[in-house]
Amino acid sequence: MLSHRQALYLREQGHAWVVTLCDQHKVRTLYLTSRLVEVVATICRKSREQSITMAERDTLIDIFRQDSQLAYDVWPVTTAIYISAGNLCRSHKLRAYDAVQLACALSVRDDALTSHVTAPLFVCAEWSHYVAMAEGFSVENPTITRS
Repeated sequence: MLSHRQALYLREQGHAWVVTLCDQHKVRTLYLTSRLVEVVATICRKSREQSITMAERDTLIDIFRQDSQLAYDVWPVTTAIYISAGNLCRSHKLRAYDAVQLACALSVRDDALTSHVTAPLFVCAEWSHYVAMAEGFSVENPTITRS
């Protein structure tokens, strides 16, 4: 499963659904692809907007980084991923970071198919989930499909 992790750490639309989805009894593997910086940036933005305190920001970042090391399989961003991301920009209207995210997801999916395991579910709370669908992913968008 690929996940846009902010909803797990911040109470936003889709929070309860993402928490349930990420319950270790329901999901075998959680992949964190290229979102390591994006999650921290979102938490920092919430602090700048004064939705959370600086102390809460720092605690959430620490928890997220600990989870990143202990609970998630972090998919590496390699030169091949960057090349794939650039190629995806030829086919789809993508921002650079979204292209890298999708290229990582495609690499995870290819690895799963090669290993004869179930293809991952792509979870994304952005418009780019339509591009993931076009690339053949099963997609869930917690902001559209769940409250």
